[in-house]
Amino acid sequence: MSFSRMHADPRVLRQMAFLEKLGFDIVLSGLEYEGNLPFFPLTKAKSPFFRALKLGIMVARLSKLRVKEFLLHSSLKELNSYQPKFDLILANDAETWPLAIELKKNHPKAKVIFDAHEQYAKEFSDMILWKWFHKRFVNYVCRHYIPKADKFLTVCDGIAKDYAADYDVKPYLILNTPEYEEGLYPREVGDTIQIIHHGIANRSRKIEKMIQMMDFLDSRFVLKLMLVPTDPAYFGELKTLAKGKAIEFLPPVPTQEISSFINAFDLGLFILEPVNFNYANALPNKFFEFIQGRLAIAIGPSPEMEKIVVEEKNGIVTETFEEQEMAAKLNALTKEEIWEMKENSHRVAKKYSNAQNEEVLREILIDLRLLTERPVAQTALT
Repeated sequence: MSFSRMHADPRVLRQMAFLEKLGFDIVLSGLEYEGNLPFFPLTKAKSPFFRALKLGIMVARLSKLRVKEFLLHSSLKELNSYQPKFDLILANDAETWPLAIELKKNHPKAKVIFDAHEQYAKEFSDMILWKWFHKRFVNYVCRHYIPKADKFLTVCDGIAKDYAADYDVKPYLILNTPEYEEGLYPREVGDTIQIIHHGIANRSRKIEKMIQMMDFLDSRFVLKLMLVPTDPAYFGELKTLAKGKAIEFLPPVPTQEISSFINAFDLGLFILEPVNFNYANALPNKFFEFIQGRLAIAIGPSPEMEKIVVEEKNGIVTETFEEQEMAAKLNALTKEEIWEMKENSHRVAKKYSNAQNEEVLREILIDLRLLTERPVAQTALT
């Protein structure tokens, strides 16, 4: 289960591929899915409640009632009518957790795994309306449902520690690392240094800072932006702001092709101001795709990303999130230094690939008695 477009959700796609590889038959329930697996829409998209849920209009004192309404409009009935009994319910995103626990009532032998892609009770803590209408509801879901899961996953150390402190749960760590790209090697650094940033056009990410940075860079650098226009108005503002600068907008490529596509560039760029808890603890897909693409990395002082860049010597980290400082650091780089960083990303590409996650998931499934064979290499669980 996932409160997402499942065919475009990298973390969910990796879970699906791994479980298929192990021989599981998979049934999906999410917002959208384009593919060949059995799929049940998570909820009736035209219901007033669904629109309210998407807007985050939740009154804290009605949290329990809202969960009941969600289950009423959910795919529960259709999933329960599915003929085989489920052995495993893997629920991504807090919105699916109540449904997973309710579904288990009709599948009592099923094990339940929750996967938290964010710290949901602090997800949009920079937005006043979210704090008023949604925070207490998500906190209710976390407090009420997390103890009912057999296993709990999340994406980085900072978020894992916060869940442990707030909800007395011991999370397993599954990084947002993509598949290992065996055939990729660093591309030679030319006289024009190619910078790439990819992701969604989300206003809270302040992508305009990376555009404004180009005013301070020397003529060696060009910036390519590969953005999914989830906020069309904001996307249009970015295109207007980029006019006259050494910036090109590229059409998005499928999720599974990102690492190989960005291999043609030199530097992966991400300046993410810590405007909320999850941004302060971000360790996103794109960071690991930069590594898989064998790129040098340029980031602000985001601690989860910084730890890896400093340890692996595969990029630069600024002391602030100011675009002028990032430009100064980039201007000071030589072609030789960029090449060395790219080679270091190449050196650690296998280390930061999905193979490590699969070992953790395999151990979890063995512990839940859903697999009987032990992997050759034992992996310590976080």
